[in-house]
Amino acid sequence: MDKKSQIQIGETIAVLFVFFILVAIGFIFYVKVIQSNLEQEKDEASQLRSVGIAQRVMFLPELQCSEDNIITDNCIDVLKLESAKGIMKEKELYYYDMFEYSSINITQIYPTEAKWSIYSKETDDFSSKFVTNVPISLFDPAGRKYGFGVLAIETMLK
Repeated sequence: MDKKSQIQIGETIAVLFVFFILVAIGFIFYVKVIQSNLEQEKDEASQLRSVGIAQRVMFLPELQCSEDNIITDNCIDVLKLESAKGIMKEKELYYYDMFEYSSINITQIYPTEAKWSIYSKETDDFSSKFVTNVPISLFDPAGRKYGFGVLAIETMLK
């Protein structure tokens, strides 16, 4: 009788040991899945922030093309662009609230090549960096000519 009860206790302990090992493996798997989902959501949020900054830049009145108070979509006025560089450096704190740690560059590709850097606030200790390129039209009101360019927004997140 004594040996039979010892065998049953041994079987019970073995079953509990296997059960707790399976629970531990399941918990480890669950934690890994949750971590990967959180990392993916963090990347998506960072990309959304970068796109949001790109949209803010495109709708800045300091840069938009307008004629007779009619705003042209995806268009940047070259003369406004020249003066916006100085304004953004002068009121750096105001624009930091909108653009955070980012670098905003406009490159004209056609008919001639030109490059403007209108905002640059960078950090060395960033965790991720995203570049958003937006094709734009560049309007020169002095010559009443349009050109083609790319708005490049480089966003750095801590």
